[in-house]
Amino acid sequence: MLDIIKSFFGKIYDLLPDSPFQTFFADKMGPLSDMLGWINWFVPFDICFKITEVWTVGIAAYYLFMLIKKIVFDLIINKLLG
Repeated sequence: MLDIIKSFFGKIYDLLPDSPFQTFFADKMGPLSDMLGWINWFVPFDICFKITEVWTVGIAAYYLFMLIKKIVFDLIINKLLG
């Protein structure tokens, strides 16, 4: 049964293109695609993306912690006062 499901999803995966953006960038970029390596050397977009991702996860973790802290303290205060 698992082999059937695995082969089914494998065939569906094979129908998908390698990259949905590949044809878009091939049409729009033109001569700029040759210079992307040099541009990325001066402005390291991959590193900027990783730093932004870590920052976003940190901010989300902080807000999640503050929300959980507020809920827990509200429950404790309601039990003590109520």
